[in-house]
Amino acid sequence: MSAVGPGTRHPARGGPTLRHGYLLGWGVTTLGSGLVFPLTAVYLRDHLGLPVSGVSLYFALFAAAGLVINPFAGALADRWRPGPIAVAATLVQTVGPLLLALGSARLSVAAALFSGAGTGVFYAVQTPLLISVFGKDRLGRMLASQFRISAATMGAGSILGGLLAGSLGEAGYRLCFAVNGPSYLVFGLILCAVLRRGAPTPRPAAAAAARGPGRALGAALAPFTDRVFLWALLLQGVLVIFGLGQIESVTPIVLRDSAQMAVSGVSVVLAVNSVTVIAVQGLAVRVAERIGPMRSLETAVLTWCLGLLVLWSVPAAPDARGALLLASGYGLVFGIGQCLISPSFQPVVVAHAPPGRVAAYSASTSLIYGMGNLIAPAVCLPVFTSGGLGGYLWLQAAGYAAAGVALLSLRRHAARTRERGPERDPLPVSPEADQ
Repeated sequence: MSAVGPGTRHPARGGPTLRHGYLLGWGVTTLGSGLVFPLTAVYLRDHLGLPVSGVSLYFALFAAAGLVINPFAGALADRWRPGPIAVAATLVQTVGPLLLALGSARLSVAAALFSGAGTGVFYAVQTPLLISVFGKDRLGRMLASQFRISAATMGAGSILGGLLAGSLGEAGYRLCFAVNGPSYLVFGLILCAVLRRGAPTPRPAAAAAARGPGRALGAALAPFTDRVFLWALLLQGVLVIFGLGQIESVTPIVLRDSAQMAVSGVSVVLAVNSVTVIAVQGLAVRVAERIGPMRSLETAVLTWCLGLLVLWSVPAAPDARGALLLASGYGLVFGIGQCLISPSFQPVVVAHAPPGRVAAYSASTSLIYGMGNLIAPAVCLPVFTSGGLGGYLWLQAAGYAAAGVALLSLRRHAARTRERGPERDPLPVSPEADQ
């Protein structure tokens, strides 16, 4: 883990001005992302003339670029500093949308690679970046604030992007991409200012390690050979595949086909989910801080289990209005679980990372997150198609059971660590956890 923590915080570090500045930059870049979120696939196909296979190739390259570079970016951040790497990532992200705004199909491959690589690098170093600037004790709050802001700005950006594309046609699409690119640059500039105003961060302890391609590869792969941390990676994968990665790709199809819900109804459910995140996230952060990250994650999984019962009841509703009401209840319950997870998972990661390895370990969870988003529809939709709602719900229940096993294993490891003295940071738990 990085040498920087609450005990070494400078008075200027993590102050309100820095937090507000960082979150302002985050809001700008997520608003820009929201502009193109619902438009990219349509723009590639209808205005750049790419076939369906070409559109699929764009998203595949985007994902592959981020997945390939992600673990190496994390290892590099452990040996250098996360701040400059994060700034460089925003510069790379700026290029992709601007290439698409030029309107040339030949540039789409390069656009996908730039956007994917920049995104992969940024999320690889996000956790150590937040720790170095705001302190470890504020990590959960900062992640929760980002999640809350994203829910609002992505939604607002999507609406605005749709209006621009609908009213201006191809020019509206290009305008959205032309704004999206500089939004990353604005975030990078704000991030530079935040890093300058914050206290100087010592280079991570891992920077003293010998350099070489073999050691770099070993550092990148270390989280995947750590028997204890594999439980955290399993937990991340399960939370994404059977939860976070489904709300926009799988849930709409499940609601439409199992309850014959119209597209407008599905949109209402997703809107309820977003509003829940915005409204509940602040309370969820306080709850997570009170009960500890482990118990917060356990509560989130139990909440999602309750959501399965609500989802199971949707097709049995007597009419369309009742189905919409129940489905909206599912969106609300699922959103509460999301709010409990957002401030809780990365503190668990930090607690289980060896000294000087926070960035590499955090990057590995980001890698699993990206893979989970790809796997979720590939696994869950075929099960729903062949097994119906019942088969889908059983699969979800099995996934949540796996999450419970992972959480139990991590809790047992935390208990053993407290008994023999911490080899890593002791995992924060609620005061009642030992009773």
